[in-house]
Amino acid sequence: WNWIQEKKRQGLIRHAGFSFHSTPEELDALLTAHPEMEFVQLQINYADWDNPAIQSRRCYEVARKHGKPVIVMEPVKGGMLATPPAPVEQILKASDPQASNASWAIRFAADLDGVITVLSGMSSLEQMEDNLASMKRFSGLTTVQKQTIVQAQEALAEIPLIPCTNCNYCAKVCPKNIGISGSFTAMNYLTLYSSREMAVNQENWLVGRHGKNRANECIKCGKCEQACPQHIHIRDELEQVSKALLE
Repeated sequence: WNWIQEKKRQGLIRHAGFSFHSTPEELDALLTAHPEMEFVQLQINYADWDNPAIQSRRCYEVARKHGKPVIVMEPVKGGMLATPPAPVEQILKASDPQASNASWAIRFAADLDGVITVLSGMSSLEQMEDNLASMKRFSGLTTVQKQTIVQAQEALAEIPLIPCTNCNYCAKVCPKNIGISGSFTAMNYLTLYSSREMAVNQENWLVGRHGKNRANECIKCGKCEQACPQHIHIRDELEQVSKALLE
């Protein structure tokens, strides 16, 4: 924190902020301790808006409470909202057949108060042209377009997922230190977007690279299920993770 402020005093940078990937409570603590920060970069998209694992809405609200402008990352959720689940795509196309799926995601993020930049990774000239066209003369979503986004979010919410809220009570009692919540997040990616590659990458990051053991190391002791406030059949779900992502 001191280093970046010294660089600013030296005139080597103009604005200091930070990218954030944790809880709204931690973001609140950081911005309270460091009001000198001038912006926050957050993962925001309509799929993660109320996702308990990401908490986009709550992190955004914390940033705005502190009066910080927001830079949006992952507006298309790593490209997955360019090819959303069929029920979601049907809603978007019914509202505007000419608009790309990705453009809905980009505009949802850009419409939020206090957003100064929407970052989007692109892998082709066509994707860049589509993103630019989406933002050219963009002046905000209409009431009808906002209703369409809500309908898309409701359609996502109806897709049957493992109802894990990442409280990690299960992890505290697991004798094998298995990354249970990370495994479930990865499995939900597979269910939502039918991308095994993306789901495997999520499992590698959330479980393996965070020092947790894999789902296939579960000894089925059942302690996790006794601790789970959502009453998830964790042992059965971990077996499905093993079959889908680890074999």
